[in-house]
Amino acid sequence: MKRGRPALDPDLILSELAKTSSKWLDIEVFEQVDSTNDLAISRLTNTTPNSVFSITADEQRKGRGRLQREWHSPFGAGIALTVAIPTQFFSCETSAIPLLVGIAANNCLKKLGANAKLKWPNDLMIAIESTELKKVGGILVQRQDEYVVIGIGINVDLENEELPTENATSLSLLEITASRESLIANLVVQLEIVTKLTTEEWLPLYVQDSSTIGTQVTVARKSESMVTGLAINVLESGELLLDTEMGLIEITSGDVLQVRPSQH
Repeated sequence: MKRGRPALDPDLILSELAKTSSKWLDIEVFEQVDSTNDLAISRLTNTTPNSVFSITADEQRKGRGRLQREWHSPFGAGIALTVAIPTQFFSCETSAIPLLVGIAANNCLKKLGANAKLKWPNDLMIAIESTELKKVGGILVQRQDEYVVIGIGINVDLENEELPTENATSLSLLEITASRESLIANLVVQLEIVTKLTTEEWLPLYVQDSSTIGTQVTVARKSESMVTGLAINVLESGELLLDTEMGLIEITSGDVLQVRPSQH
């Protein structure tokens, strides 16, 4: 117990996993790390080939989101989970793996009763009332040799003053009760399920959960200027297809800055 919040119970995570048919039972629980992704990457050199392992921590001091942003999780208030999976386990194109991770995480949030949505490429959102979306978590997928190192952060029990941005929320603020141990176990199980999804299977699932497709968006790209258009689909590569004044543009990476429902 630290600052009034209980630490993760490793036995409880394993007993939750034992209730499922998951074979991914190798999970280490830490009190505090700099970054679960960095720790997983450092361990890959000593890993049995073609094995899956998970690392989770009560607190991350230097967790990272996309584009080198910090993702801080106060002790016991959220989920910082990394799962290292051999790339060949996935049935989809490698570049689409972040979107499949989104489907897995979204399934877990929906099971808790959240109106969960996916903002391309990897923000976990919850729809509040009819129009507003708040960010409850994020995904960071890193390619490392024959592995993908998948980081998932979810705000479970953060108070308003602990939220990283105005647009963020937590499950507890939305009055959604979640056991961190069972949510971690469920994330591992759902990740195992989505590895088997083919392109024909995952694409419609993603489209159905997307808060981006069908809306007017402005995307900030690293290399070029802003591009604005109607997000009409995602491709099997995971790219976002925008209908712009300059024609159709495929976006491989970037920040979706503004999402307005389409007027069509």
